[in-house]
Amino acid sequence: MNKLLTIGLVALSARAYTQTPPAELWVGANVTVAFQNQWQWHNDAGYRTNGVNLIPHQYLYRTGIRKIFSTKWHAAAGAAFFSTRISYNKADHEFGNEYRAWQEVNHQYEWKNGFSLQNRFRAEERFFEEVSTRDAYKALRLRYRVGLTKRFAEKWTVQVADEYMRQLQQKQFLYNQNRTLVSLGHDLKKHVQLQAVYIWQQRPTGSQHILALLFQKTITADGNKN
Repeated sequence: MNKLLTIGLVALSARAYTQTPPAELWVGANVTVAFQNQWQWHNDAGYRTNGVNLIPHQYLYRTGIRKIFSTKWHAAAGAAFFSTRISYNKADHEFGNEYRAWQEVNHQYEWKNGFSLQNRFRAEERFFEEVSTRDAYKALRLRYRVGLTKRFAEKWTVQVADEYMRQLQQKQFLYNQNRTLVSLGHDLKKHVQLQAVYIWQQRPTGSQHILALLFQKTITADGNKN
């Protein structure tokens, strides 16, 4: 009996140690190169922690080409690379690689008094390499995001948004996650913005509170960084 109790306690302790932490920190940078003919080269990179500390849980890089059709419509497509720790156990140093192809369509509607409404639909073809805990697999994830932005005091913006995701994997199209966020952005200078973001991330296994700091910059093709 004592032996069985010890095994149970060890298993419970291991599960608690490797479960999803209640909070994470995200840091990201988004650099866009804008061309005169309404084309853009999109780049963003990120670092996500394993809990509220500096221990890495995920690295990412996303790139793509965007076409501006009008002040309301634009679309983009590209590729992405993610390297993610296979568990939240801090003693586990193995990372697994994921490669993505992505496509998106965006619509923005400008209202009076500095308000704007954004809608984004994104599709992601996801390819996961084999790791010690699972075989390689692939999935298709669909994401819909709606956001309301308000510009105030010339250099400040606040946004409230929600993004819903479903994933097709092994012939099952299931709920993947939902992200609700509030962000505050400040224009450091023309085409340069710093954003502080709170995200409530909900998954079938639980939810997380995420604090993110994002740097955004646009560079024109003639090299004028402004």
